[in-house]
Amino acid sequence: MTNEDESDSQPDHVVMPLNSNAGKLDYTYIVGGILLWCLIGWGLNFLLHTSWIVFAAAPIGAVCGFFLARHHQRHGSRDDGRKQ
Repeated sequence: MTNEDESDSQPDHVVMPLNSNAGKLDYTYIVGGILLWCLIGWGLNFLLHTSWIVFAAAPIGAVCGFFLARHHQRHGSRDDGRKQ
């Protein structure tokens, strides 16, 4: 665990898949964000007795998923296939 390497400055807790799966990962974050925020909107609709919050939360989830995917692409390290 004490490698004197240049890669020690990079965080090792965010591992990105190979380039072939990068596009699939973007869609996963976007769809996951939409589902999560729709669930939150549905709960708020139920608590506040409204019917519009779930429709406002869906685009918010898409935008949050998009930015999370871009953040992980910029700051994640590529997986080289080695086992830990």
